[in-house]
Amino acid sequence: MESIGLMIEPTNNNASALSEAARAALARTTSGMNTALFMLEQLETEREQWESTEMAAAHQRLYVLLTACYDFYLKMKVVGGLAARENYKRALDTFIDMRGYRTQSGDGQDMNKVVKAVFGCDRKRVSAYAKALRAALTAGAKDAQGRAAPLKVEELSNWIAEQGGVEEIRLGGKNSGLTVKQRAEVAASALKSNVLMTLKPDARVMPFSVDDNDKTVLLVAIYRPTGELEVSTVVKNETAVRAALAAHYSADKAKVVEAARASIDKEDKHTAAAIAMESNSQ
Repeated sequence: MESIGLMIEPTNNNASALSEAARAALARTTSGMNTALFMLEQLETEREQWESTEMAAAHQRLYVLLTACYDFYLKMKVVGGLAARENYKRALDTFIDMRGYRTQSGDGQDMNKVVKAVFGCDRKRVSAYAKALRAALTAGAKDAQGRAAPLKVEELSNWIAEQGGVEEIRLGGKNSGLTVKQRAEVAASALKSNVLMTLKPDARVMPFSVDDNDKTVLLVAIYRPTGELEVSTVVKNETAVRAALAAHYSADKAKVVEAARASIDKEDKHTAAAIAMESNSQ
């Protein structure tokens, strides 16, 4: 059978039809992209909520376990009489042997052995946790001779959080800058007189209590093309707030330090010392 070819002369109607088809295809493409963008925005919001709730709770649970390791180490090293300390040491060695863990001898390895007994053979994790706990051994108040004492067991969990977590402590020996807590304090001072806007939340969807008065909180919001901010949730967790303030400090350090210097309360010796330290490092 012979094929018959048809030639259609372009007309205004055809051009219009093609234009409509192109617009429809573009609309479908845009709709698909908007769906994907919305999915990413939702995932970002879920991640932020996870960080401020489940992740924060997991960190607190980890700090409880690390406190128990620290308590065991102190009982094995400095608390009680020699016989009691020897009992802890023998128990640790027996447990390590029972589990078949390999250990090293030398300075600082006893802390590694305690952490390994609790957390297993993940070498990097054991090293990081043990290093953080060893840092706590010299983080307490100094005695009359100026020697740093071990941090009290009941203070360890809050101390780790204030330092920015285990990883921040582990890297502390390599960083000459400020800790997360110090950066957050400087940023908070800089923001005292920097009010961008004032809003009164609807108590039905964003509940606050008297306990929240004058406290810094985080508003998780999405900026829309309309110029509006959609506030999704309020984060009151102190660790999350501290991390956000520290991030603000890092984003524009020179400006934040200058603003903090202008608004610093002379009686706030901790923040003043942090600013002085940062100024000397520049």
